[in-house]
Amino acid sequence: RRTGTTARLECAAEGHPTPQIAWQKDGGTDFPAARERRMHVIPDDDVFFITDVKIEDMGVYSCTAQNSAGSVLANATLTV
Repeated sequence: RRTGTTARLECAAEGHPTPQIAWQKDGGTDFPAARERRMHVIPDDDVFFITDVKIEDMGVYSCTAQNSAGSVLANATLTV
């Protein structure tokens, strides 16, 4: 992505009970887009947006879907 644009990541999972979705960046939950409130999660659409993308947003974003049956992890790399 170019700086200043919006990045869109999608993570969907189905199961019973319905899995909870959690996002991390480079293995942590404290990242610039979250701290600066540029991160927007649309739970009904399983979509995650980062607005006004900056260089420091670059990295590997992990999506974890977890319920009582177990968990699954998917990674996406954001390059700025």
